[in-house]
Amino acid sequence: MTQRAALGFKLHTGWAALVAVAGDPERIQVLLRRRIELLPPNSAIPRFVYHAASEMPLARATELVQSGREASLQAASLAVQDAVEELSARGIRIDVCGVLAGSTVVPKDLAAILRSHPMIHSAEGALFQGAIVSACESRGLTVVLAREREIWMRAAAAWGITESGLRKNVDGLRKSLGPPWSADHKVSTAIALLALKSRASAKTA
Repeated sequence: MTQRAALGFKLHTGWAALVAVAGDPERIQVLLRRRIELLPPNSAIPRFVYHAASEMPLARATELVQSGREASLQAASLAVQDAVEELSARGIRIDVCGVLAGSTVVPKDLAAILRSHPMIHSAEGALFQGAIVSACESRGLTVVLAREREIWMRAAAAWGITESGLRKNVDGLRKSLGPPWSADHKVSTAIALLALKSRASAKTA
């Protein structure tokens, strides 16, 4: 029987932590953990693309943001493809992923974004989140989104265990996996477990 696993992503500006997880909260298997870059190597696109755009005339800013979207989608697509193909070669099927998402709704009007420094930060997060989501969906993966502040509660509830129990089990993986086992890896594991359970529940509904 083919083993199923889920990808989990914790996003940062220009990069993300990625894990692949199989099993359940009592028998968590971390199959992959890595940092993925969300802009191509030696890219001329700045990581803080909206910050750079805020110092430009609107027409040039629009071009830069569009270039940033295209470049981040290209990098994300390659990273997701590499992870899925590596796992597939090991007999592991990936059909779902979890992405820790921001809570701020970013307006479509670029000028409105660039007038607000907090919104610039939110837009940069949304840009890379969108790249990961699009890259996963283009590979046929179901995408599960959750806010970071809710992920432990939601993942524990989905599996019918306590939040403290889930945290203890995820923290304890450091003993078998070794370092690094950072906060990014832990929350990525939690969202991957939520995605695994969500997909299984959808199939049996």
